[in-house]
Amino acid sequence: MLIAKKLTKIYNNGVVALDQVSLIVQKGEFVFLVGPSGAGKTTFLNLVIRQEVPTSGLISVNQQNLAYLKKKEIAFLRRNIGVIFQDYKLLPQKTVYENVAFALEVIEAKPRMIKPRVYEVLELVGLLNKANLFPSELSGGEQQRVCLARALVNRPLLLLADEPTGNLDPDTSWGIMELLREVNRRGTTIVMATHNREIVDQMRRRVIALDRGKLVRDTPKGGYTLET
Repeated sequence: MLIAKKLTKIYNNGVVALDQVSLIVQKGEFVFLVGPSGAGKTTFLNLVIRQEVPTSGLISVNQQNLAYLKKKEIAFLRRNIGVIFQDYKLLPQKTVYENVAFALEVIEAKPRMIKPRVYEVLELVGLLNKANLFPSELSGGEQQRVCLARALVNRPLLLLADEPTGNLDPDTSWGIMELLREVNRRGTTIVMATHNREIVDQMRRRVIALDRGKLVRDTPKGGYTLET
């Protein structure tokens, strides 16, 4: 599903964001990406969605080398990758329904397919009764659920989550994690960058740790830190 081999990213200012990172994420896995701020987590996710290009090494999704994709191929790649952000990135002038539907409209999905698919994912995240509300009328947890619905509406093979619980209280965070667990159970591969120790420790999924751009740990059913 996702392969990195000696993946390196050096920015123009000389900062080494990733240094010789090698890993494989198999289809259907749920992986936590952990490490201190500046460790390279967001850079790694940006490379996966082709927001950034590696300085050297390989990053591939579904056997596609992302460094050499053409513009049209990048657009197609992103149709198969859902992304959840910490700061939601919802369109404030659009309703919940319209925010989710927009993800299908931009890929020119057939109009007759949009409404049933949007309602399907809104039901999954528990927001069917709030389809006509605007983001400003929702709580933070509800806005994050809209982001999740938007990320899932294209039925992506891979879901990337960048600190999806960072702005949420503990109870709301666990609600989001239960949804992600259900999405993963249905077959979607998930890579989640997080600083939330409690969630990582309790869920006991694979943990990949980065520190100053280097991969320092890859633990199946691991915790946020190495157990003593």
